[in-house]
Amino acid sequence: MNQTTENALAPTLVRASAGTGKTYQLTARLLRILLQDSPPETILATTFTRKAAGEILTRLLEVLAEAGDDTNADALEALRAQVGLEGLQHRRCRQLLHKLVRNLHRLKICTLDSLFTQLARSFPFELSLPPAWRLTDEIEETWIKERAINQVVSILNPGEMTTMLTMLGKGEIKRSIQRELIQVVDAAYSIHRRSSDDAWSKMVAPKQPDAKELTRVAGELRLPKPKQKTVAAKLQAFADATQARDFGSIIGDTLIKNIAKARRTGSEVKFGRSKLPDGIDDALDIVYAAVRTELVGLLQAQNEATSQILHAYDYHVNQLKQSARVLSFEDVAVRLGKLFSSIDQQALMNRMDGAIDHLLLDEFQDTSPSQWQVLRPLAQRTCAASALNNELNLEKAPRSFFCVGDTKQAIYGWRGGVAEIFDAVTQQIDGIETANQDESFRSSPDLIEFVNLIFKRLDRHPMASQGDPKDPSDKSAHEAMAVRRFAKNFPEHKANKKSLKGYVRIQTCRKIEEGDKNANDDACFEDAANLIAEIAGKAKGKTIGVLTRTNFAVVRLIFMLESRGVNVSQEGGNPLTDSPAVESILSALMMSEHPGDGRWNFAISQTLLALDPSLSPDSIRRRVEQVGIAETVESLCAVLVPMCSPRDALRLKQLTRLAIAYENHPQPRLRDFVRLVQEKRVERPQQAPVRVMTVHQAKGLEFDAVVLPQLDGALTQSSGNCVADERSISEPPTGISRYIGQDFWHFLTPRWQHAFGSQGDSAMTEALCLLYVAITRAKQGLYIMIQPSRKTEFENKTAASLLYHATGCDTDPTQGESVLFESGHSDWL
Repeated sequence: MNQTTENALAPTLVRASAGTGKTYQLTARLLRILLQDSPPETILATTFTRKAAGEILTRLLEVLAEAGDDTNADALEALRAQVGLEGLQHRRCRQLLHKLVRNLHRLKICTLDSLFTQLARSFPFELSLPPAWRLTDEIEETWIKERAINQVVSILNPGEMTTMLTMLGKGEIKRSIQRELIQVVDAAYSIHRRSSDDAWSKMVAPKQPDAKELTRVAGELRLPKPKQKTVAAKLQAFADATQARDFGSIIGDTLIKNIAKARRTGSEVKFGRSKLPDGIDDALDIVYAAVRTELVGLLQAQNEATSQILHAYDYHVNQLKQSARVLSFEDVAVRLGKLFSSIDQQALMNRMDGAIDHLLLDEFQDTSPSQWQVLRPLAQRTCAASALNNELNLEKAPRSFFCVGDTKQAIYGWRGGVAEIFDAVTQQIDGIETANQDESFRSSPDLIEFVNLIFKRLDRHPMASQGDPKDPSDKSAHEAMAVRRFAKNFPEHKANKKSLKGYVRIQTCRKIEEGDKNANDDACFEDAANLIAEIAGKAKGKTIGVLTRTNFAVVRLIFMLESRGVNVSQEGGNPLTDSPAVESILSALMMSEHPGDGRWNFAISQTLLALDPSLSPDSIRRRVEQVGIAETVESLCAVLVPMCSPRDALRLKQLTRLAIAYENHPQPRLRDFVRLVQEKRVERPQQAPVRVMTVHQAKGLEFDAVVLPQLDGALTQSSGNCVADERSISEPPTGISRYIGQDFWHFLTPRWQHAFGSQGDSAMTEALCLLYVAITRAKQGLYIMIQPSRKTEFENKTAASLLYHATGCDTDPTQGESVLFESGHSDWL
């Protein structure tokens, strides 16, 4: 019997690796609950996408239908093994199937978005919800954000605005006020909402050394006459900066860093290899203290300005949403989280129109702290009863809790997901049992062997030993710790399909001598496109996934593959502006709004719309006023469709649909619709054996073969513009600060150094998770195309370099069009 069904209704947390059957386990738990006569309305199962929720429900009904067939003994036996009930009969399965079909509307298998919306509608007054409210989409949320920022700007007089922007920019004023404030809101608003009012004030600058003392220090630094000219010049520069109180000019100086390192290690302060004159150590310490005060003071002022801006923004954005009667999903989650932190559980059940006795959570590693704050009362209620039931050895458990996920697939940190939520569950839920699931039912033994090889040997990369572990201000040390921890904790994967052939190949693309980044990227994409076309020609009936890091790469590869005659489709979609025909329509709309702007007139003159003599800014504007944007767009599309390719005709049809949807919640300007079209991603509906998408979009999918053509970028992106000091992810941050570069971390207190370092650790861990997700999508074939390295050591911090060192490859990585690693059966096709 499976370890997760031995004590099937005990509170359980399953750590399930990629391809090991998370949906199978969740469905098994759901079936066991239903087979013990639990009413469907007492069950709640949540996941992150509608597609996943649909798959769970479909699988549930299919299993019962097959097991209920008297002629299908194998299906019944499989179900018995799945749920751990040896005496299960065909008739019982049919009865349960009929019961479920009659009560599908009562069975809650849904996304968190859907659940939270239902919960919010149960507490309209407590959450201060506007009447007849609805959820916004990303584009509408952006419009509201910009309007709120404009209102924030309008309430400040010029003097206040100048001061505020100076503080936000640490002494500098950026050219674009709106862009600066948008960056502040994007970086910090989410975490600001769940923090205390004083969280931004926890970064406090130390007191500046006495003025007389600084004057004395300036004189002392001028006294020594070292032989080395560089040392003499450096001391003179420090003396001048101290005398003028211009400490900002030496904040990033190498000698300042050397002072910090020497004091931390107890060593002698040096400048390069040169020793400094005797007797100036105290003076250097005072200069360092003054510089530290300068830097931390600027950061403190930036934090205060950020807090003021966010408080003002919060007020205005809530006013706008209240008047428009709209909320974002995050708004709902935050409000529910605050309410549920102190709500009585019985009152909660009463408002929900029924008790939730069985809670099942899928993809738990992607849950955010605010979402867990809502789910936690439900989980604690179900666990308290199920633990008591186990103690009494009752056959029928009245309540149960089950969650499944994989911290190795936590790739949604950018939208609030926190993998450490697993640890919070084990600490906050009494009596919970944990189980590991590492046997893959997806990938061949050859691929699983490669997965183990790579992730157990990540620490072979030079960056795993970089940095000083004793220095909390060393970002490299935090990243190295993340790499070593990932390798150490990586579980041994096993393959269930022993006879399934698999193949792995890592190869370099052609080498571009003296080429820039764009030229090298294009060369890699071109060679990858040729490889994909070759595989697609041989792998008839097989699915091929092409996974990239960026949406731009998706667009480039689709264009290259289509030009090679490959039948390709795209996951997630792109803006409709990938069609020249759509661009023509948008130019016509912009021409009507800005008739004096010659750009749009010229753009129209170069398209087929110029053939329509009646087309003018006035005619378009009148048409919009008389019949609306949808009919206007449809009439413009009708001019182009007869002369368009099938691809462009499809995009024009999708543009018309978008215009119809836009009319439900229109904005005052035509340019708002144009911007919507430029930003909203729309899928092309055709299905194809070759699918191109980002790794994030591939989460939960599987393919016979996977091609990875974009592993040469930096492993981690910018660490962000905001850092939180959090004692526990289930509690609000105790402090928040704007981000500063790693070269300045030594100025911070140890606690803040650890907070900044933890962010670097998390970013590296997420990058490794992204690589794991990419590799484990493949069933049989895995093809990795990388760019030739510039140096034979290949020590840069990229996924390509990680793979090179983990495989123990001894082939020269600087050579183009060479195979660096190969294993398995190349004839798997």
